[in-house]
Amino acid sequence: MGRAAIGLSALLLSLAACMQAAQSYPLVTASNAHGATGSVEVERIEGGQKLVIIELDKLPPPERVGVGMREFVVWVIAEDGSRERAGTLKYDRTTRAGNIMATTARSRFTVRVTGERDANVTTPSSVLLAERKVVLN
Repeated sequence: MGRAAIGLSALLLSLAACMQAAQSYPLVTASNAHGATGSVEVERIEGGQKLVIIELDKLPPPERVGVGMREFVVWVIAEDGSRERAGTLKYDRTTRAGNIMATTARSRFTVRVTGERDANVTTPSSVLLAERKVVLN
């Protein structure tokens, strides 16, 4: 084995040691999501943060899930009810799929996807599309 191969192997091993396996959870979709499916993947990253990746498929357009809805917004809700707006789901109307990557410091939380009239809302609407409680080991 050459020096370059040994160096590459050492680099890959050190990167693997820094990464922890991601945990995956199926999203529970609401009836107004019309057959959508999805998942939440959570991985511990640097600084005590968690990378949260949400993917949804077969998602109807926002206007079909509630009157006046134009966006899908993702929330991270703590056990005490406090919430953080994780961001706006990147929705592709052609494929009817959406995804988002966000971070949180929490280890126990509920991910909630809601239909919203505006992407910049500060509180979630009652138009629930999907949610999942996450408890990291």
